[in-house]
Amino acid sequence: MNANTNLARHLKLLRLGLLLVLCAGLLPLAACKKKEAAAATDAAGAAPAVGAPTEATPKDEPSFELKAKWSEGQRLVVQIVTHTESEMTNPAVPQPITTENLTTLEIAFIASKEQEAGGREVEVEIASVKVENKVAGKFVPMFDPKGDPKAERANPSAGAFRKLLSSRVKYQIDAAGSVSKVDGLTQLVTRVTTGQPPQSQFLIRTLLAEDTVRGWNTLHQNLPTNSVKAGDTWGSTRDLPLGIAKFEVNTTNTFKGWEQRGNKKVAKFETVGVITTKGTATTSITIVEGATVTGTSWYEPTLGVITESDTTANFSINISQATGQAIVSKVKTKTTSKLIEGRAPGAEPAAAPPADKKPVEKK
Repeated sequence: MNANTNLARHLKLLRLGLLLVLCAGLLPLAACKKKEAAAATDAAGAAPAVGAPTEATPKDEPSFELKAKWSEGQRLVVQIVTHTESEMTNPAVPQPITTENLTTLEIAFIASKEQEAGGREVEVEIASVKVENKVAGKFVPMFDPKGDPKAERANPSAGAFRKLLSSRVKYQIDAAGSVSKVDGLTQLVTRVTTGQPPQSQFLIRTLLAEDTVRGWNTLHQNLPTNSVKAGDTWGSTRDLPLGIAKFEVNTTNTFKGWEQRGNKKVAKFETVGVITTKGTATTSITIVEGATVTGTSWYEPTLGVITESDTTANFSINISQATGQAIVSKVKTKTTSKLIEGRAPGAEPAAAPPADKKPVEKK
């Protein structure tokens, strides 16, 4: 095994950790600080959204509150699939290192009774985790919870992933419906990483960073804090730490109106944003200018949650070296989140969407 092979393997591990931090960090836009919504355009004059047609919104349609809701005892399960394509270039390695992988998480949430101050606890369970890498043109499982544990011996992280299954932490939810704290995370990290090889410990600690765990709540990501109607916009900002480097994600969200999706009438909003280096401190890790985030979400008012969302991020990171050269990783991630279980018997709707107005028949 030559020096270049060893270096390439080391760089793969380094890049994997960096990408996990960034990709996971891009997911929890729910933790953003939201700015007040502003009417960007008149609903009647707004251009139709690209893709699925959005129903025309009457001029006198009232504003609607896209409110985050937790219902006591209701079990909600979200499936989060992240498809990552990356290319890393390093002057010390003759060829760029390219990878493509899929990570699938299924996270279950069960909310407790609302507290007097308005907040509540939510039990969060890792119901499933699956990791696949693309090899020779097809995706090969690196870890599959339904697979044979004996076949996982070649994957040093398989044991840690298996310990994650059915693990639980608790969200502390504030009166506004946001995650204010995650309880039990330190104990979970210790339990899962004990006895694991160093590379597995690094991977698990990255996956279980508090900001990442908060981000599993895709049910309420990027919702506005006040009532909105079609054409209204609101801003969101969040920090994205990566070791000694600090990045920032700034997004603008636009309520596109109501549309029929399946057999439900849902609210659609779109997100566009940029990722930038925060502050002026010089670090060895920087985001290349032009990093973008785009997404679409669909909110169901009868549940008070986002039932589906799609987010795409395109970015490059530079890692400076003592030689003056830099490792460059170009990355594209596409993350889809979908509510796959959750409709508690007898659950009360948060509110009804505005009814379609029918023309008055002339007599």
